[in-house]
Amino acid sequence: MTMADTKTIPTVYDIAREAGVSRGTVDRVLHRRGRFSPDTEARVLDAVKRLGYSANLNAAKLSTRKTRNIACLLPSFSEGEYWAYINRGIMEAVDELGFNLAPAMYLYDQTDIDSFRDCAARLLEDAPDGVILNVVFREEVIRLSKILDERRIPYAFIDNKVDGLGNMLYVGIDPYRSGQLGAFLLTLQDCPSEIGLVRILRDKGRKGDPNEPRRQGFLDYIGTHFPDTAVHTVFIDPSAPESIEPALEGFMQEHPDVRHLATTNSRIHLVASFLKRHPGIHAVGFDHLDRNLQALKDGCVDFLVTHRIKDMAKECMGLFAESLSTGVPPSEKNHFVHLDILHRLNLE
Repeated sequence: MTMADTKTIPTVYDIAREAGVSRGTVDRVLHRRGRFSPDTEARVLDAVKRLGYSANLNAAKLSTRKTRNIACLLPSFSEGEYWAYINRGIMEAVDELGFNLAPAMYLYDQTDIDSFRDCAARLLEDAPDGVILNVVFREEVIRLSKILDERRIPYAFIDNKVDGLGNMLYVGIDPYRSGQLGAFLLTLQDCPSEIGLVRILRDKGRKGDPNEPRRQGFLDYIGTHFPDTAVHTVFIDPSAPESIEPALEGFMQEHPDVRHLATTNSRIHLVASFLKRHPGIHAVGFDHLDRNLQALKDGCVDFLVTHRIKDMAKECMGLFAESLSTGVPPSEKNHFVHLDILHRLNLE
């Protein structure tokens, strides 16, 4: 078998994507366990046939029981926050995959660039078999990726990425298009004269900006379709919750004509009480967090652009672990997850 041949060997994830089902469903069908419908079975088996998947070949490749040490360099979190869902998905994948995986969490403070540097240095000292990371401090991530390339340590991006690097794969949304979608939903009913964009105050040096691609998509959509609309930015500080309401009220005093508001981060819930006192403001947020869903249910938010965060993390760990075990990279580098549009009418 040539190198070119090995790069096209389909995995269970390719089968799942082709059949439009989950990896777990493919596993149940192939191993005849659990429950699945005849239609699901037919789709999976048809995908197996079309892609030329060989369960025996893949099982043979995975027969090695070597433990894979996978370092996860991710933001620290509190329960209920975005990265708590990511962490939960990664750990569930480790339990379900059946590979010998030893994940190690290197959790940094995304408001402190030195925290990222310290975690990255410890990670390199530990010399893992692979790394899963995201992008908050772009330049630091680029520097780290060059070291990983030099040491031939495979790495994968989750949730966001830097294009043009040597990562094995990416699993997450298309952030630019998600920003465009948010802008479309915000302006669905009318043409706003002014829009308020709520941003998170992160690190003092303004080096951390994981939502820049999504924000750019939002701004580009507004600039293209509503060139006369002014977009004003207000920063809020989650570490000082008592300052959020005064900051927003001061912003409204400065821009009294704002009737449309958006966040391109995952924390629309931080402005929910403000929006409750200003019912005439249309609002759009992002991400499937319980507190965001409550804001939508309470009528504070019109739309949420979301995705299944935990499933995304499970897919990333699964694809990466399988590639490390087989030595075969995924057939595609970018694995974009579906975007969902949530409204009060379809929330349940």
